[in-house]
Amino acid sequence: MKAILETITNAQVHCTIDMAESPVGIMKRLYQENETAATQFFANETAISQLMAGDVDTAQSTFELQAVDGNTLHVDWKTPLCNQPEIKEEIARIESEGQVPTFVVGVSSIVA
Repeated sequence: MKAILETITNAQVHCTIDMAESPVGIMKRLYQENETAATQFFANETAISQLMAGDVDTAQSTFELQAVDGNTLHVDWKTPLCNQPEIKEEIARIESEGQVPTFVVGVSSIVA
């Protein structure tokens, strides 16, 4: 499906995502397909390396769906979108309104 990934500073990347992917998978694929655009979402090189290894600081990183009512819904980083009922329902609502789902994304590095 078509989606918009938005940085915490409001820069947007239009892309196609697969509901069967988790946010970690979506970001990995985005980075592999468009490194320049994807780099905007990462706090630093360490965050990129950690996410590519399958690790993400879920306490500090953001992957949130902007809902029709203006609120945001937290998306679990490691669960496919299709396995998150609240997210799946809101995406259906967004699309029924003729809008494109927008996710706000920011990836921080894990501090040891």
